Amino acid sequence: MDQGLEHGIWFVLATHPHREAEAIQNLMRQSFRAYCPTIVRSIRHARRNYDAPRPLFAGYVFVEQQDLVQRWRPLLSTIGVRSVIMSGETPAKLPAGFVESLKVREVNGCICKPEATFQIGQQVTIRGGAFDGLVCQIVEMKENDRVLVLLDLLQRKTRLQIDAKCLA
Repeated sequence: MDQGLEHGIWFVLATHPHREAEAIQNLMRQSFRAYCPTIVRSIRHARRNYDAPRPLFAGYVFVEQQDLVQRWRPLLSTIGVRSVIMSGETPAKLPAGFVESLKVREVNGCICKPEATFQIGQQVTIRGGAFDGLVCQIVEMKENDRVLVLLDLLQRKTRLQIDAKCLA
């Protein structure tokens, strides 16, 4: 990493739709330190499923400056950048350590999701809703924290997709 170098403050830039990579490239060309965290997402297109890296915060990139008064107006004319996220009259800064905490979670350039708290085949109890208190078995882990469970309902096995937050 950048050992021994002085680190600045990270700011947020809004980009034009789907132009994060172009904004990063042009910012780096102007000697700015820029970062766009990515995550692997499952894509379904033309009856094909595949995994591809996508921005974690679609439409936004981060840029580092040494201080608030350093040149930030040239950012507005950078190709791919739509605007600087402001806090009053000055650019809004990210909390200290935010970007570094994202970078620590990267593997092969993409941020890794935390390990799942549930396992396939695990018996869990539903909390809340119409099925509150019923015991079911996890069949499949889905996207967006959804879980497919097998529920014994009226002496029939029934599949139910449920939010992982509703399981204990």
